[in-house]
This record gives sequence, structure tokens and C-alpha cells, in this order.
Amino acid sequence: MAKFQIIIGRAEQIDIVGTALGVPARIDTGAFRSSIHATDIKEITKDGVKQLQFSILGHTCAPVARKVVATKYNVVTVRSSNGEVSDRYAVTFKVKIGPKIFNTSFSLSDRSQNVFPILVGREALNGRFIVDSNKTSVSKVSLVKQFGIALDNHEGTEE
Repeated sequence: MAKFQIIIGRAEQIDIVGTALGVPARIDTGAFRSSIHATDIKEITKDGVKQLQFSILGHTCAPVARKVVATKYNVVTVRSSNGEVSDRYAVTFKVKIGPKIFNTSFSLSDRSQNVFPILVGREALNGRFIVDSNKTSVSKVSLVKQFGIALDNHEGTEE
């Protein structure tokens, strides 16, 4: 892997390799961990092996849900931007952002109230990307208009 950093903007289209292409994602240098919209999360034991079953995406801006079964996962403690602490499952996905393909961890959370189904945090960004907040390959305003998203008070319509 080349050791040069790519400049990306505050919102990008990312691919979850082998699962979904062109998913709109918010780039958040204030967040440590990345997060992906997930539903129907359940831990089961099948043939003596613990598994985590869940669906990712199925979000207004990425409407096709994909079922996933993971045998490698863990539970992480996450502090939200409003200070709320919760435990969430975390799994690793191979992603492509710009020209770079790499594995990174995502916490599974309900992002249905957010415009972007994926949030990319510093854990995925550090050493790979430089974020220019003036750039974006995804317009939040366009997503809001295209998908008819009603914004709550904490998510304005600024680009």
C-alpha cells in the first residue's frame, strides 16, 4: 500500500467492497469510530458458534438493505456527540474511499434520523486521508431534496 494521503471532502461516496457501491458517507474528523446504519441486530449461536446477524443500509439514502452474518465482531462503548454513552456491536468491512481500499471497523447503529447512512471517523481516516472541509463529492442539500428527507434541528441544510 502506498504511503501517500489522498485529499477528500466532508462528504464522499464510498463502496463497501462486495456489498454496496456509492453509498453517501459523512466524513467526521471529530468522531473516533466509524458508524453504519444497521437494523435487526441479533446475536445467535449456530452449530456452537456465536454469530451476529444484522442488516446494513436500508436507509433513505441507501434504500436496499443487505443482510450480513459476522462471526468476528466485538462490543464497543461509544459516546455520542451529545454525551450519551452506549454499547454497540462493531464489525469490520473492506471499504473503498477514493482510490484506497482497506479494512476498517464500524459500529452498528440506527442512523435513520441522519441524512448519511455512514459516518467515517478518524480511525479510518488517520494516515490515509487529509480532509478538506471545503470539498465534497456528495451534496447534503441534493440528498435532502432527492430523497425528501425531513431534517431535525441538529442537522441543518448547509452544504
